[in-house]
Order: sequence, then C-alpha cells, then structure tokens
Amino acid sequence: MTIKDGQNILYLKRNYWKILSNHYNLDYGRTMSFDGIKIAEKRAYIINNCELKEINSYKKGRLEFESKEDWMKKTNLFTDVENGANVTNFAKLGLSVASLRDKSFNNEIMSAYQYTEIGKVSLKFNRKHLKNLKLTDEFKNDVIDAIKSENPGEKFKKITKEYGQFIPTEIILGGRVYFNDIKESITNPANDDSKNNNNSKKTSKFYCFNFIRLLGGKHPDDENFDEKVWIESLKDHTSWECIEFKNPINIFQLLIDDLRSQAFKSIGKRILHTSIEDCDYYLNESGRYKNFELKNIPRNILEVIHNEEAECDIFASVIDTDANSKKVFFNCQILRKPNAKPSIIIHAIQKSFKKCMYKLKVKIMIIGYDMDFNFILPDSIGVELIKHDYNPQNSRE
Repeated sequence: MTIKDGQNILYLKRNYWKILSNHYNLDYGRTMSFDGIKIAEKRAYIINNCELKEINSYKKGRLEFESKEDWMKKTNLFTDVENGANVTNFAKLGLSVASLRDKSFNNEIMSAYQYTEIGKVSLKFNRKHLKNLKLTDEFKNDVIDAIKSENPGEKFKKITKEYGQFIPTEIILGGRVYFNDIKESITNPANDDSKNNNNSKKTSKFYCFNFIRLLGGKHPDDENFDEKVWIESLKDHTSWECIEFKNPINIFQLLIDDLRSQAFKSIGKRILHTSIEDCDYYLNESGRYKNFELKNIPRNILEVIHNEEAECDIFASVIDTDANSKKVFFNCQILRKPNAKPSIIIHAIQKSFKKCMYKLKVKIMIIGYDMDFNFILPDSIGVELIKHDYNPQNSRE
C-alpha cells in the first residue's frame, strides 16, 4: 500500500486473497472460547475463491455486554450480532466449557470498553464461493466414520473439537484498540462476594489489560498510546489481524447434501423447542373449539418445521389453571398448513354443557432432526419416537 496524491492505493497481485487466507487460516474452522476465538487444528475445507474488498474504514465506539452470551459473542469478535440464533448457539457452546472453570463471570459482564477500529479489507464467501468449497479427504472420512459408528453423537463432538464449530463467511482484517471504560452496576453491593471477586477478577485474556488491548498494528509498549503511530503501522498488511467475524456457518452445514443428510439423521431426532403459552378459551356453545395459533415460535424453529428434511413432530398438552374445574377434560390436535404457523385445535369435553371461560396453559414440544447440528449443546436432548398407526376398523376385530 502506498500514498499517491493524498490517496491510499493498495496494489494487489493475482490471488492476493489467497495470500491473506493462508496467512490468517481463514478457511479453518473456529470455536468460541472464554479466552477468545480458537482456530481448529485440522482443516475441513479448501476455499477456492472469495470476494476481496478494500474498505479503509475508521470507527469509534463503545463495547458493553448484556449477558454471558453477549459477552462471549463480542469478545470473540462477533460485534454485529443481528444474526442472533446462529451466533448465540456457538456462544452457548463456548460457555458450556468455560463455565466449568470460571467463578467470577459477572466481573466480565460488568466491564465496558471504548474502542477505535480501522478496517482495511474484507474477505467474503458468498453462496457461489461456498458451492466451490473442496472437502478435505480427512474430514470427509472422519464424517463417514462417525455416521457408521455405534455412537455418532460422540464422534461428531470429537470432530468439532478437531475441526472447529464454524467457518465465518465474512472476515474483516485491520486493527482495533480497546480502552477500559466504566460501566455502573445496579446490583446490590451487599450481595457481592468481595473475596471471590478480588481473588479471581480479570481471568480472561480479553480482560487482562488494565488500560488497553491492541488487536492488529504495532505500538511501543512503554509509551502512551499514539493513534497516529498505530494507524501508520497498519499500512503494513502483515500487521493486520482479524477484527470482526460475520455470518458463521456450522462446518457440517457445508457438507454435500447427501452426506449432510446422513450426518444429522445418524444423530437422531432431538427436542428442538419447548414452550408454555397462555390461552383464553371461551366456551359459549356445545361443540365449539378453540383454534390457538402458535405465534411465539422463534423464526429459526419455524423454518425448521417447514423444512421437510427435518421431519418435525409437534406435541401439545393443555392444562386448566382453575383447580376447581376437575370435571372438564381438554383434547388437542395439531393443525399444520404449508408456509403457515402451526395451530392447536382445543376441545373442552364436559359431562353436561355449561358456558365457561377457561384460562389454559398450553405446553408445546417440537421434535425433529437437528439440521443446525446444535446437538453438542449441553441442553440438547435426544429422543426416540415410536409411532403406531391407529385403524378403528382393526380395533373392532
């Protein structure tokens, strides 16, 4: 990169993106962790092409955290977290490991940072590029062995440890510098365990800098921070670092269709979603039923329900919150229409009809194949479905 007539000019050689990709291991899987993003030991795919774009952006901002998941996302360089469900699942997996040894996580959440960011280039793998991914023989053989094994779930967990959780489809290279900020706590000091906080505070690598953390670029350690010196150092592309990841994809999602389908089916069906919803049921005439639409199903779960490959089953049960109405029973059936939210058809069964308003609790459970490969999460529960086709005519014989 040179400066000519007041303009920054980046001279690119042929396949310059490949030089950057190889230098930063951009086509290796990654895993979120308490100490920052980890690069996998083994390579699952070879990326043959991508979109390289010079951005030369300058941004100042403030980084603060709303929850453990939010802290894990942002400290692992997912600062733009609009793609919530996918990134959150990767963050939960990182937390499931970190929670075993972290005793002062609230200290991390209550921290805040000012930052300055210089974005130099972005590398983006669009759908066309992803179709040109080449599966490494070692990864392919490990997946096939897992599918054929007696315990596919454990085998796939081992593969994740070796090849990573995900591949980000967009990476920003450049530099970012953090400064400690003050975030006021609204918690009650009387409930704070000061001894534990003092002994184990600032345990993560992200939080171990008293005043500053440098990500990309160069600056003398023994001098006060000079932004101009730091920005000047970023003209050398060898000083760049990954400063942001976007739109991650699970490494198993990138398998060819047949192998991907065999993979999630070998693991078996899982409980994908459970919830309890309130339902007001006014029974004003005999035989009247309630069509209760499941409006609160998350968007990502709704997409899975509509995907035939997932082979989803929906189960529902209804409970009357009024303990006095013991002589009323409720029957429910699942109504599913293409490209629509599922509904529950609820019938109240009375010995003798009586008008009444019922305050019901509807428990929902959705079971299907885990096409997002979130089975590694500690709260993921596998199930075995046993189906019996009921034929009324046979029951009379």
